[in-house]
Amino acid sequence: MHASFVSLGQLLKFAYDATGVLPRKRAERTGRNEKDIKRISKQLERLIDEEGCLMARSKELIRVLYSELAGTIQNPKVSVAIRESINDLFDVYHNVVCNEVTYLSPKDSLKRFYGAHAIPELVLSIQKHILRLNIAAEEFIAPPENDWYLPDISENSTIIWPLDKAMNWIYIHCQTNRTQFHSAGMVIHEDDPEIRQNIENASNWQSGATFPSWHGLHWNFSRSMDRLVAAEGAYQRAISAKEKESILYVLFLARLSTYVSKQLKEAYGEKFLSEMLQLFKRQRNWLVADLQTFKAQTDNFIEQHAIPEEQHNSVWFKLSNRHWSWFTDQCRHCGATMQELIATSEDHVIPETKIAQLCNQYGDYIVRAALDSLVSVSDLHNSFFGFWKAILKGFDLKKSIITTEADVAAYEAEMRDNQLLNGLQWMVHWNRALIHYRKHEDKEAFRHIEKAFEVAQYSAGKNQYEIVNQFIELAAKNNNWKSFKNGVLWANYLGIRGRWLSNYELTDENLRHAFNIMKNTHFRYGI
Repeated sequence: MHASFVSLGQLLKFAYDATGVLPRKRAERTGRNEKDIKRISKQLERLIDEEGCLMARSKELIRVLYSELAGTIQNPKVSVAIRESINDLFDVYHNVVCNEVTYLSPKDSLKRFYGAHAIPELVLSIQKHILRLNIAAEEFIAPPENDWYLPDISENSTIIWPLDKAMNWIYIHCQTNRTQFHSAGMVIHEDDPEIRQNIENASNWQSGATFPSWHGLHWNFSRSMDRLVAAEGAYQRAISAKEKESILYVLFLARLSTYVSKQLKEAYGEKFLSEMLQLFKRQRNWLVADLQTFKAQTDNFIEQHAIPEEQHNSVWFKLSNRHWSWFTDQCRHCGATMQELIATSEDHVIPETKIAQLCNQYGDYIVRAALDSLVSVSDLHNSFFGFWKAILKGFDLKKSIITTEADVAAYEAEMRDNQLLNGLQWMVHWNRALIHYRKHEDKEAFRHIEKAFEVAQYSAGKNQYEIVNQFIELAAKNNNWKSFKNGVLWANYLGIRGRWLSNYELTDENLRHAFNIMKNTHFRYGI
């Protein structure tokens, strides 16, 4: 398997699994029938296989994902916060695919993505949307523990998952136990299959024997709370609409966190899960002071200007957007300052005294999160310094018009001997394509650029620009409309506008026009 990041289709499939919006059993009640669910599953499979229009298909699946969530997360603020947090993670992933080279397997590339990108982004994203949407004004209830939505790992490796913690909190909050919560005092016998199944499912979910879909979890607890409210005598519980809504949101977040955490543990082990939890908590705690300052400033603004309550949401939204824009600028400025300090330091290390000064100027989060990022980048470069040298050597071959097949074969053999070939197959095929391209041997050139294009999609980062453009051109010169269009669509996903298309909409007419121009074998655009 060649080195790469996970594909967009695989990431979307993970999002569907993590949110649990697709039911796993026919009996689970959703707004969609079995035919719809099979169609969505098939679309995910096709996206994973990179079939069809990547952008259109992914946008449709993201729309469906948010539509499914909106059916059960009905508070617009909460729904938007979840949606925007997911969007932020997709944007970070898109930026990584567009700009970063990887020499790691998909599994190990994803592992690095979690620590270097996903966790830091999640820390900011959660707080950003909670503030800008003024979710605090909704007065939802939640477990009192600060880390209720994170796993607890004891010294003897016992793990208490968020879903288990959330369910226990719900039973305590409703002053009942698991059996009475799901049966509301009814006698459990053969005539009550739903109640019996609800209790059995809840027991299995807490023990970890099975894991629920979101629809299954939502249905079980919704029905159980309705029965508690309707029960008579000692079994009746007064559960307000706000309490019920809060409980369901707590369950959603706990289930989501439990799913992701279990996936991390299964893929990379308990030690890695613990490291990611520590990273999240560390960066979250650094951010507290900044958040408290901003909240105080916003509350003061509302009070000083006597803003009516119906306008509070608008104020929080506007001031939050302004704050996070300023915050981003501060992060960039601090990062540039730290890079300069590292470059001018003899040992390329920022002294602790200077770090303290930077913390006073920018705040703990901005400085220390940047240090985390710098350490991550440094570890990546140091762990495989030979890979970066090998890339430069490959580019030297590419730039030379006298590079021969023998030169490329020698480079390929060297990469294989140094165990670097899995990460540089795209470079090998690209160089071979260029040799034939310069000789106007377009059929053979296309055979190699096609392989380079396929391998480079999720591994070559910003180096894809030239590869994609050459793939598009050679597809046209070989009269291969399907490959030409696929190349254009992938370029569009990366934000690359191919030659002859930069100033035009991607209509079929404009694509055909560019295709016909590039078919002319006398013009060499990629030399």
